[in-house]
Amino acid sequence: MPELKQIFSTLPNPENQYVTYQNFLHPRREFHTPDAEKLFESRQKEIMQMVRTALSDYLNDENLCNDEENMFPRKSFLTGEWYVHELASFDNEPEFIFSVRTAFLGTDLGYPDDYLGLEVNLYYDRETGKFELDGINSEAL
Repeated sequence: MPELKQIFSTLPNPENQYVTYQNFLHPRREFHTPDAEKLFESRQKEIMQMVRTALSDYLNDENLCNDEENMFPRKSFLTGEWYVHELASFDNEPEFIFSVRTAFLGTDLGYPDDYLGLEVNLYYDRETGKFELDGINSEAL
């Protein structure tokens, strides 16, 4: 699989629309409170480093991603390019849950397009001030 490369949109998303590779808008944002959004923005660098590590770990796990005939996702289809299409939070006392939904491009159709969605979930414990990985969900796009 090629090296992972995050791609960034330059197109604003004023109506907070669902993002695809075809419209390639800024990520959709669904923060449940202004405090959650402020926390995300103040710790975005740390959060995104955790997301990148989780994505890399997932894609490098041969049990989750390989080139077996009936496998999804298949490494040979992945271009290595990915983008964030949605940022969200949920209140789950005593922590915030953050969701960073990503889309990976694949060539299963013969050209680069949305192929694999990976949602990285992190929780933030208000008492300790720390983020922890809460899991990854995958979906075909």
